[in-house]
Amino acid sequence: MRQSHHQLLAIGAALGAICAAGVANDDTNLITNPGFEDTGLAGLPLGWQGINMDGANWVDSSDPDGFVRTGVKSIKIEPASNPGEAFQALTTNFFLPDGSDLYDPDYEYLGGDVHILGYYLVPEGQALANDAIVGVKLEFRREPPNFSVYTSVEFAVPQNATAGQWVQFHATFTDADMLAVGDFPPYATSVSVLPFRFWDPASGVDPEGPIYWDDLCLIQGDLGGCNEADLAEPFDVLDFSDVLAFLTAFGGEDAAADLAAPFGVWDFSDVLSFLSAFGAGCP
Repeated sequence: MRQSHHQLLAIGAALGAICAAGVANDDTNLITNPGFEDTGLAGLPLGWQGINMDGANWVDSSDPDGFVRTGVKSIKIEPASNPGEAFQALTTNFFLPDGSDLYDPDYEYLGGDVHILGYYLVPEGQALANDAIVGVKLEFRREPPNFSVYTSVEFAVPQNATAGQWVQFHATFTDADMLAVGDFPPYATSVSVLPFRFWDPASGVDPEGPIYWDDLCLIQGDLGGCNEADLAEPFDVLDFSDVLAFLTAFGGEDAAADLAAPFGVWDFSDVLSFLSAFGAGCP
């Protein structure tokens, strides 16, 4: 189902508030190490495993091409260089060191919509080109030791160039989407998160442009927020806390305050849009 721009803004604003998106690592997030700050195995961030990716894809703010949104680390996915690397991703689908569980976030079947948020960047003067899809994949998995995929969904990034700026990504997989899959128990109990890109070698053209990811967040359930001005708790009430949240987001050039065209630019049109939504009130 296609959502309106204002619905997406409200979702993004609520996600930003719940996930504390300005912080590299946030304990309210279901993803382990969402800002890629902590060190794990094989030279990759804690809680993540590479598929045709290695430590060279884990970049630092001190690197010449190390674009980082918060903290000092982010992930860079380069264009595939050969058909054997056509699918490149990080995944949460591997075991904790003690083998007791997977890093995959928990999921309650039909327990509420699943919302995925993140920020991505394509360097200035470059663009993603010729990949079949670049984005985030969610794989809903059954209870161990089964581990089979109940269903999966791929969400593409909304634009292939960001002029060197971090752009908010957000998508939702609803309970209605899950019901549409069909009834095939045992039901999913976890969800693997994969920032990825896929190139079809049969296309005859080479992929182009790197993409950076930072500050991923996954939550399940109600987001709150009645419109794009409802940025702070208590949700469904517009008050001074929402004004302060907007001013903070606007000053930090956060997507939650980017409410009007031209998007990616924080100016008086965003202020007017906020005031209009705030004045309209909650239903």
